[in-house]
Amino acid sequence: MCDLPIRVLAWELTRRCPMACKHCRGASRDESYCQELTTQECFRVIESLHTIQAHPLIIFTGGEPMYRPDLEAIVSYAATRGFPCVLAPCGRFATKERLLSLKVAGIRALSISIDGPDAASHDTFRGVPGAFDFACQALQAAHSIELPFQINHCVTRNSLTSLRQMRNFAFQHGATRIDYFFLVPIGRGEAIAQQCLTQEETETALQTILDLDAEGTLPVHVTCEPSVLSIAEKRRLPPHSRFNGCMAGAGFCFLSHVGQLRPCGFFPENGGDLHHFDFDLPKTYLSSPLFAQLHGGRACLARALAQSTPRFHV
Repeated sequence: MCDLPIRVLAWELTRRCPMACKHCRGASRDESYCQELTTQECFRVIESLHTIQAHPLIIFTGGEPMYRPDLEAIVSYAATRGFPCVLAPCGRFATKERLLSLKVAGIRALSISIDGPDAASHDTFRGVPGAFDFACQALQAAHSIELPFQINHCVTRNSLTSLRQMRNFAFQHGATRIDYFFLVPIGRGEAIAQQCLTQEETETALQTILDLDAEGTLPVHVTCEPSVLSIAEKRRLPPHSRFNGCMAGAGFCFLSHVGQLRPCGFFPENGGDLHHFDFDLPKTYLSSPLFAQLHGGRACLARALAQSTPRFHV
């Protein structure tokens, strides 16, 4: 058994997605992608994770993971071996029947992205008419089968005034938490880099989020903006919710649809290819010079790399 520093594994089962989100790190399209890991290769990855002393949480994501016809089989294979499994769908295919099937397979919770409090704002950001209705129907379906879910919300300059409204939306729809994702200009998001918050706007947004946390209405989280730690430390009372710094290389790992390891989904550099290690994820991780030198911290590593390298794509 190895003491590998992976507490959370985000696994991009496919890059195919029916949405056309303005911020998509992978610039996903609604078409088949070559060289995705096969069902048997996915099973081999899961088996390799048994060598990790503490089983990590597996987030099955995409693209749209529900495009995979073998999704239930992969989830079941992981869940029956003791791995806690959650799912991050876009909502397009999240019917009551499919979610029930996935719950039976072993999915414990969902995360659904809602990037505006109404159809006009969400659909514009997601690039597909009806996206808001799909997402809301997914929330209702999950609620009807008692499958817990959190709502993810991308924080941009346009959404600065709706942070409280989104918290209220999440609470009213029965979410267990709202996670505020701060825009990282990677992939398709590079084209809307002007929507990234300034330092002053970032502090304003984080103070608002910490105010919402202090109210205790609903647990909150912040992703891709580790400066929340230093701001929280300066407040009079400690936060109710638990906030993290950048977890890249320090508890978090991303596995791409073609079997490449990365510190996070927004970090474009390849940290190792599972094909070169017989789909053994821990062995790939431990052999990686990149992971050996990254330890996360109080700055977003992906955003720092994006700012120092003007143009690159995942």
